[in-house]
Amino acid sequence: MADTLRSDVGTHYQIINGKLYREQNCMFPARCSGVEHFILQVIDRRDVEMVVNVWDYPQVPGWVQPILPVRSFSKTANYHDIMYPAWMFWEGGPAGPPGPSVQRGSRTSPERDPLVLLSREAPDLVDAEYTKNQPPAQEIPLVEHCQYKYLFNFRGVAASFRLRHLFLCGSLVFHVGREWMEFFYPQLLPWVHYIPVKQDLSDLRVLSLLSNIVVEYWSVFGNTLGKYLKILKYTPMHLVQVLDFCCCC
Repeated sequence: MADTLRSDVGTHYQIINGKLYREQNCMFPARCSGVEHFILQVIDRRDVEMVVNVWDYPQVPGWVQPILPVRSFSKTANYHDIMYPAWMFWEGGPAGPPGPSVQRGSRTSPERDPLVLLSREAPDLVDAEYTKNQPPAQEIPLVEHCQYKYLFNFRGVAASFRLRHLFLCGSLVFHVGREWMEFFYPQLLPWVHYIPVKQDLSDLRVLSLLSNIVVEYWSVFGNTLGKYLKILKYTPMHLVQVLDFCCCC
């Protein structure tokens, strides 16, 4: 721990006799507030201390020796940071009519450029603009993202930290790239929770066509299922020996 504290890679926290202590300096008070919210839920532990990184970028690259026990919001496979929930799970959040897929955000990563260029070439396919670059587009509040059938999740400086919010919209999410992770990413399944897209977007046109087919299929299926239920004349009985519980229901 002494090596970690000397490296100045995060905010120092201690739990002593059931009380939480933090160094006075915190670069992002809202983020520290979120961290403290979660720590206070598990405060009844033995005395412990830790270093929590409240910056976007991880702090412990693979070549660092000794490996420093630092908790960070996101990382790639090239870092040893220990992932934990971002502050937005508690405090803070990401900064037209329904139609194409939509993406708004600042140019925190050049990987977002191909989508903006594609938007100019094929506006019927995607509506993507930068909100803090030339010429800046008007920001869209998170709640208004939910009007759109398709939403994009791009990395920023590190992970985007908006993926969990996009899922709440119920829209189909195109998740671009596989390098950056948050703590819950390993539990997500491609083609179940999101549609995976290559970083250069070379497969986006095909995936957009495919997603339209999938959405239309389930729309038709839902309509026919509704009609079937209306004409069903009996109540099905559960065949315990035949049918197992389906975890996806």
